[in-house]
Amino acid sequence: MNITKKHLTGVVAAGILGTASLHAYDWKEAQKALSPKQQSIAAAAALSAAGRLSKLETAFERALDSGLTVNELKEIVLQLYAYTGFPRCLNAASVLEKVVNERRVRGAGDLTGPEPQAIPAGTDRYELGKRNLEVLVAAPLPSHPDSFIPATDTFLKEHLFADIFARGVLSYRDRETATVAALAALGDVNPQLQAHIGMALNTGVTPEEIAGIMAVIKMQLGRKTAANGLEMLEKVLQTRNKK
Repeated sequence: MNITKKHLTGVVAAGILGTASLHAYDWKEAQKALSPKQQSIAAAAALSAAGRLSKLETAFERALDSGLTVNELKEIVLQLYAYTGFPRCLNAASVLEKVVNERRVRGAGDLTGPEPQAIPAGTDRYELGKRNLEVLVAAPLPSHPDSFIPATDTFLKEHLFADIFARGVLSYRDRETATVAALAALGDVNPQLQAHIGMALNTGVTPEEIAGIMAVIKMQLGRKTAANGLEMLEKVLQTRNKK
């Protein structure tokens, strides 16, 4: 299936939310491109980013039922603070703790999963983060490029793409699935959403699966938010097709 031609072009060409083209889009079919685990990652990340805590509790329940481990969900929540801020992260962490504790009392038997890895002592965290980011963007990157606020580059490389991405537990593919869902849910961060859609594609997430993430967001947060995500996917694909 050519998702660009069959599913997305009509949405983008319509230009206005609520048109017949958007109404005709088959969200349920799009969601089928994701496994239950991927759907759970997308829902948990999107609801955490949006701060929809009552729905997040149900999403965490479904995520654990789908086979995600407790530590995988912890990693999703922890990573998202770099994109959504500590308030959203801490609130989501409280909801996850509540769900895990209640399920333990019920004898749900949830798996803890692998523990996160520590970065070896003496590692150059900036260079480690740069190498990890180079994998995500599929291109070489300069060290310490000129920046209006130089610390932003340092923090991104040393903390986000080294301290966090080097922890393991989740694959880069799963981390980018969560990040795309969170950024789409936030709204008003389209440059970053487009960048991470590109990174998700580079880690093996397919265009169909990214459309599936937006279908999950439509179900959880509404059509307008999800349609913006589809438009950003279309822009990324159009740019790649021109290369």
